[in-house]
Amino acid sequence: MLIKNLFRYWTYQVFFPGTVLREKYEAFKTLLEYDKAAHEFMATLEEIYYTPKKCDFQAVVKNYDQFSHAVSGMVDALLSICPSRYWSLKDYYKKFDFYNRFMLAPPEFEFSPPFTISFDKAGSFGEAVAGNKAFCLSQINRDLHLPTPKGFVITTQAFHYFMETNDLRHPINERLACLDISDASSLERISREIEALILNADVPEDIVMAVTDAVTALDSGNGSDLKMALRSSAVKEDGKASFAGQYQTLLNVDKTKILNGYKRVIASKYSASALFYRISQGILDDETPMAVLVLEMVDSKAAGVLYTVDMDDLLSENLMIHSVQGQGGKLVEGEAVPDVITVSKKDLDHIVSITPAAGAGQIIFDAQIQPGKEGQYPAGKRFFLDKATVLTLARWGMLLETHFNCPQDIEWCQDNSGKLFVLQSRPLNSPLKSSLNKTLTKSCKTAKPYPPIENKLLCSGAESVCPGIGCGKVYRLNQLSGLSQVPAGSVLVVEHASPQMVTAIHKVAAIIIGRGSRASHFSSIAREFGVPAIANVTHGFHDLVQGRRVTVDADRGMVYDGVAVSLTEKAALLKTDFFTDSSFMAKLRYVINFSAKLKLTDPGSRDFEPEGCRSLHDIIRFAHETAVKEMFLSGNRKGSRKKGAKKLIFPVPMLFYVLDVGRGIKPDQKDKKNIRPEDISSIPMQAVLKGLCDPGICWSETTHFDWESYDKIVMAGGIISADDAQFGSYAVVSKKYLNVNFRFGYHFVILDTMCSSCEQDNYILFRFSGGGGTSAGRSLRAGFIKGVLTRLGFMVEIKSDLIDAEFKNGSLPTMKKTLDTVGRLLGATKLMDMYLKENMDMTCLIDEFMAGRYDFRSAINK
Repeated sequence: MLIKNLFRYWTYQVFFPGTVLREKYEAFKTLLEYDKAAHEFMATLEEIYYTPKKCDFQAVVKNYDQFSHAVSGMVDALLSICPSRYWSLKDYYKKFDFYNRFMLAPPEFEFSPPFTISFDKAGSFGEAVAGNKAFCLSQINRDLHLPTPKGFVITTQAFHYFMETNDLRHPINERLACLDISDASSLERISREIEALILNADVPEDIVMAVTDAVTALDSGNGSDLKMALRSSAVKEDGKASFAGQYQTLLNVDKTKILNGYKRVIASKYSASALFYRISQGILDDETPMAVLVLEMVDSKAAGVLYTVDMDDLLSENLMIHSVQGQGGKLVEGEAVPDVITVSKKDLDHIVSITPAAGAGQIIFDAQIQPGKEGQYPAGKRFFLDKATVLTLARWGMLLETHFNCPQDIEWCQDNSGKLFVLQSRPLNSPLKSSLNKTLTKSCKTAKPYPPIENKLLCSGAESVCPGIGCGKVYRLNQLSGLSQVPAGSVLVVEHASPQMVTAIHKVAAIIIGRGSRASHFSSIAREFGVPAIANVTHGFHDLVQGRRVTVDADRGMVYDGVAVSLTEKAALLKTDFFTDSSFMAKLRYVINFSAKLKLTDPGSRDFEPEGCRSLHDIIRFAHETAVKEMFLSGNRKGSRKKGAKKLIFPVPMLFYVLDVGRGIKPDQKDKKNIRPEDISSIPMQAVLKGLCDPGICWSETTHFDWESYDKIVMAGGIISADDAQFGSYAVVSKKYLNVNFRFGYHFVILDTMCSSCEQDNYILFRFSGGGGTSAGRSLRAGFIKGVLTRLGFMVEIKSDLIDAEFKNGSLPTMKKTLDTVGRLLGATKLMDMYLKENMDMTCLIDEFMAGRYDFRSAINK
């Protein structure tokens, strides 16, 4: 809901005090419009910063643009009201805006050649040009002399050139700014739109020529049989964030179709799951430019994944080799169950155990059993690796772990001639890494035995993908199209795990995978997000009933019926907090400091001047306070009293000024300095004052609450001091119109309304923000106000502690009654944020208000 123009019914006809006053009020109403907008955009920035809802950084950029524009408009409007003063305020605005825009600005992109690099030279150009996957793989080949496929890299500079030539950055950023990753339809729609932009764009001729030359150089001697694999190599991929399985990999691509394949790979940077993963990690789009690794296809007879850590026993100092027949695609996609061979890291010639793919049980390796030999395994089982291959892979794994100085997740393959290749090596990113430190090692050795579990055992014999304990209701996912329906807190049960399931991973308590592997891409993601998960359930998988509450023991590969209290009381694996130290938060934290922090809190202070501003919020406060002072206190200046605002004398202990812009005050009070409620002829003002002055509202202090300790914060027991005109409340009135700014301590209320005999013209716009209580208290009060306004027929939105509400098209009697109730609501809630507690029944309090109770302070003792 958008609040419409705050003064949409103001026309030159209602301004008759004179041309100068009319022009000043035109500037003043413009300032108030910008003030309203600035607070909305600032609240959005704070909401992004303080709440767990994730968005793309372009939402911050777009919102800040609007926020900055609104603050600039306030400054210009103030200078129109006071053309001879406060010009230094514009300089301070420019300074803070420059600081923020410097932080928000994208990095400078390099568009110049090289657009392709031969694979053996990629290590010399660095990750920023070749992408992390190509850079690391080239290093492995150059420095460690381990065999890798031949190929070349289409660089990130080609990516930037492609984007700029097709003018794609702006339309992509506009879509990213509107993206809501918690909304599956928004995620899918925007993903499709961005991918379509890329796929429908033309590859620049310079890139076409560079790729053609690179293919020609690679093709010598291969003839027409050359087939290529295209793999993503984005900056930051395979680093601290793995992006496992999130980007497109294309196999067996004909050399004539590489350019189309190139567009498909870079378009996958914006797939729904890749967007969700990147944004959840707090990584900016500009930080992940996409290079593409083009490699000769290897006709594999075996392939797999090597972990340089034993996932079953972190203290064993073993490594694990996962192997499948043929290409490794089905393994990493979670569709194939691998053979698993465990090798000692202390003695790389010692194969500790072999586990067949079909789950026939573990085979302890001894001198009589050799990988690659038939007749030595259970009937029908055969491993596709011989012993020499296993030990070679083990040595390579240790070499890579030493080179990169951390546990590694290594993809490999073996061609039909028996030659081995390294396809990828990346950090084994998971909570398991931190488990390898000495502290946890010590605690593991001294860990207490499992407590007795009385719950019925439903499933057993599963592999641990990510350790931990999870409890929730079973949700069986049969199709990926149902991901958006996964309930929060559920235990997700799937036959196979796809990397696309990352879009639901934040909602689940645990994951049970029927068949698959801990070496799959999704398994890597589950470990990164710290979600307990098991795979290859031997017994009971098909007995997991939809909606049944279960407890998953992912440490031991078991599932129990109901809530296994003795397990859930154990410390589960903590989920990773990606955002705290992310570049997203680092940049936003900087922007918040120069945008939303408030130093100028006291208009009566000597520091309340442009030179005292330290943020854009300070500028907003200064501009608003100064404009109000200029407009409403001008009547107190010598020679201008008749044109100024009049002081309202009424029972509420509040300093209140009223400015009549058209028959809002009775004619016989025209020359008086002070007026009383009976002197006001404004229909809406009369209704609001009637509510404020209701005898059921207590404006005095109470013995039930220590208001004295709060006086230092909110002044005069919760309402602004009546001694200083700068702290007053102000109303602009005509016969049918009212715009009033109320000040109650640290919260502010803006009420804008038209009351006439024409229902179509009638409306009430209500805004409430701030408070002197805790954030929890302000939130509870906001909920109370929303509940009351909703019952009155308002449409209400809450953002942080900002409430916006709108009531439209009421009859004149309805408008009067509603405004009367709004006045009572303002009186009843003036200090409610100080004493509301979370255990209070809010619905009951709202019922009592609607029944005529307006003093809730005694609720604090209940």
